[in-house]
Amino acid sequence: MATITFESVTKVYPDGTEAVSDLDLAIGDGEFMVLVGPSGCGKSTALKMVAGLEGVSSGTVAIGDHVVNDLPPKDRDVAMVFQDYALYPHMTVSENLGFALKIRKMPKEAIGERVRHTAEILGIGELLDRRPKALSGGQRQRVAMGRAIVREPRAFLMDEPLSNLDAKLRVQMRAEIRRIQTDLAVTTIFVTHDQTEAMTMGDRVAVMKKGLLQQVDTPEVLYERPANLFVGGFIGSPAMNMVDATLVRMDDRLVARFGSTELVVDEHFVDEHPEITACDGQRVVLGIRPETIEHERFTGLDPGGRRLEATVDLRESLGAEALVHFRVDAPPALTEDAVELVKDRADVEDVDEVIDQGASPFVAKIDSRADARLGQTIPLVVDTSRLHVFDPKDGRAIA
Repeated sequence: MATITFESVTKVYPDGTEAVSDLDLAIGDGEFMVLVGPSGCGKSTALKMVAGLEGVSSGTVAIGDHVVNDLPPKDRDVAMVFQDYALYPHMTVSENLGFALKIRKMPKEAIGERVRHTAEILGIGELLDRRPKALSGGQRQRVAMGRAIVREPRAFLMDEPLSNLDAKLRVQMRAEIRRIQTDLAVTTIFVTHDQTEAMTMGDRVAVMKKGLLQQVDTPEVLYERPANLFVGGFIGSPAMNMVDATLVRMDDRLVARFGSTELVVDEHFVDEHPEITACDGQRVVLGIRPETIEHERFTGLDPGGRRLEATVDLRESLGAEALVHFRVDAPPALTEDAVELVKDRADVEDVDEVIDQGASPFVAKIDSRADARLGQTIPLVVDTSRLHVFDPKDGRAIA
């Protein structure tokens, strides 16, 4: 096992593209670190620089106490797990698992023992004589994991290993990978585009955007205290609602005003974030998570000053809860970060294709027993003690 450290690491390709910019990140011994962000944010490039598959333009990458910038991949003692499994089709599962050990000229008996032990950990003992084409996607992924485990490396490097699996299997494999990593206590870097994967698997999560590290912390801190608008909008499912708003002081209360809606900011929120009082009369980006909006009938909060009227555009039933989609009559947040988030979620280049400049799309996660039919106008209540406020100029979190 070992620590992995990026110190002022930058990667610039020959065409001038800067894939990673001045990355500082320390990953602890035995830690499960997730790198997450939109496509092209530099997360896979960072992983490949640890593996030695990409060179470092400047800065240093260290594994343990040793800088590995110029060390060949085979001498770094790390194991990669790819999204395409990278199994040898002509070999059995047993041969695939033991191949790296055979190359190291390990004794045959020792290879057999380690292969059997690894197969036991992964629950694939009955598959050892099969070839990859006879395996399901989940079984192939377990074998790919086994090829990494059997080597007993100092670190696991996983590049979107679950992206080829169906939704149900992905959930199962998330738990399986996390269990195995916890049992083995091997330092792991896991790259994914899926923030749900990141939040459910990582000890800590590093959020990247355009080659820059935005924030690194535990999943709980990223969710509750995002450092900026991009992190706030990227972390959380469904995504945080964002709207252009103005904070104004009215009768000794701070009010967030957007369109025809006025929400009284909870006094405890103001007490915890006194810096927000300096925003009186200023335009801000207001962030409201879907989980903090409930149907008036099912909320335990005093609805006074917290009401939000919503005409239902779409209802998605989730069992005990339901997602209600609606629009508020206020312009959407169109900062650089907000636009980047819209492009990523909608997979478009031109935000005008999906954005209504005069209204902001909102989602509320409400009790499924609430009467909320298509086209119906319903009373919602916002927990204004859990708002997020961002500076529209640079996207930093104000509160």
